[in-house]
Amino acid sequence: MAAVRKIVFAVLLVMLVSGCCVRFEDVAPGTQFAVGQTFYTSGTNLAVERFQWANGNWTTDGKARIDAGTRAGGTGREINANNVNLRFKFDYPLKKIALKFAELGGNNNVMVNGDFRNIGNLVALNGTTLGGVAVTVTATQQGNNWRGVIVLDGAIREFSIGGQELWLDDICPTK
Repeated sequence: MAAVRKIVFAVLLVMLVSGCCVRFEDVAPGTQFAVGQTFYTSGTNLAVERFQWANGNWTTDGKARIDAGTRAGGTGREINANNVNLRFKFDYPLKKIALKFAELGGNNNVMVNGDFRNIGNLVALNGTTLGGVAVTVTATQQGNNWRGVIVLDGAIREFSIGGQELWLDDICPTK
């Protein structure tokens, strides 16, 4: 019985420290996912979906790849969305989602509650409402690159994000 208590305590401690954030630590660096694939990480299913370029055309040729780097400024491994959108299949509804990002070129797609945006830079969403949800983007610019944090605050029932050269980490939902 004492061993079971120790295991339960250890699991609870890990959950408390790591939270319920999607951090990609359980997927090997270099693993790639193509459009149409789904995968499970950090207790969450993700679907890799087609991406819309700045000119309005859609592509299914992109890939999502797990990287060992820290471009997004998160903890450990991160995901590179390269001409794909990532649909997060959280246990909705949510009150908030916060995530770290690095966008190093191209355009981006963001969708909340069915409201889709195709934008040049994620900072363009700062102070807007997307699908009835308030968007705050805090970022720093280095040349043409942006690194920062996006916070979606409101009743969230659906969420996806993608880019041409977009890295994401520490995607943290709040019930």
